Amino acid sequence: MKRVRESLAGNRERERRRKTVRVRLLIHGSMRGKFNMAVDEAIQRACQRGEVPPTLRFYAWDPACLSLGYFQDVEREVNLDGLREIGADLVRRPTGGKAVLHDDELTYSVVIPEKDLKGSVLETYQELSKALVRGIVSLGIPAELAALEHGVTMRDQRFRQAACFSAPSWYEVVASGKKIVGSAQVRKNGVILQHGSIPFVFDSRKVTKCLKTSSPEHAAKIESMLSRKAAGLCQILGRRISRDELQRHLILGFQETLGWEIVPGSLTRDEILEAVELSQEKYGKDRWTLERGRPSGELY
Repeated sequence: MKRVRESLAGNRERERRRKTVRVRLLIHGSMRGKFNMAVDEAIQRACQRGEVPPTLRFYAWDPACLSLGYFQDVEREVNLDGLREIGADLVRRPTGGKAVLHDDELTYSVVIPEKDLKGSVLETYQELSKALVRGIVSLGIPAELAALEHGVTMRDQRFRQAACFSAPSWYEVVASGKKIVGSAQVRKNGVILQHGSIPFVFDSRKVTKCLKTSSPEHAAKIESMLSRKAAGLCQILGRRISRDELQRHLILGFQETLGWEIVPGSLTRDEILEAVELSQEKYGKDRWTLERGRPSGELY
């Protein structure tokens, strides 16, 4: 009987080891929005070609930048004068979802083959969100996954407009009833790209300035709703958190939740060259940013 138990334990350990995914860690500083999006796509393309391993990346934005979901209509939803007023760039993401103002925040991205993170779009979104929750909880923040009662009410939907942080979707991360992480995902050729904004401070006034509103009263309602529905980590915790501190806790969350072996790495020469080309020929062009395109992958 003892030998049987030992054999079963050995089988479980071998199975656990087989499932361990080795993940490259990239920690980048602040860059312009068009290059941030270009790097994410360049990594996804390299992963599709089998040239690089699954990758976890952290980065920030300088200057501030409003990123649009793949399908959003700039003319109908974005206040370009407001963007200029706050000195923010504009870029369109390869992922779906709504607009996010990237300012005082840390952004994460995960690029991983579907064979290494199995499940539907919603299921993998949930798994990655669990890892984020674990990391954020270890900071002392009461984070959890959004449940149905945290979802968008019909009244809120009237004022939701273009803002990602106006309300959480299924399996997004909330704390004290407020959305604290906004994520989006796209799948192409068997490879997942999910990236998300984790604000340190959420500025509802700035976000509202970026959105097209019909009147000052409408803008005031949007700003009030955003203040109720979203917050930054520092606002929840009551103290300043550094990027390094948050990165350490999030890495721990991914390791403990998904069992990843996370190893520091760097972009390959080909990834850098492809990112430069994408930033110039795609993400830096008005025809991409200002015009909606056709779907080029499975979006969430």
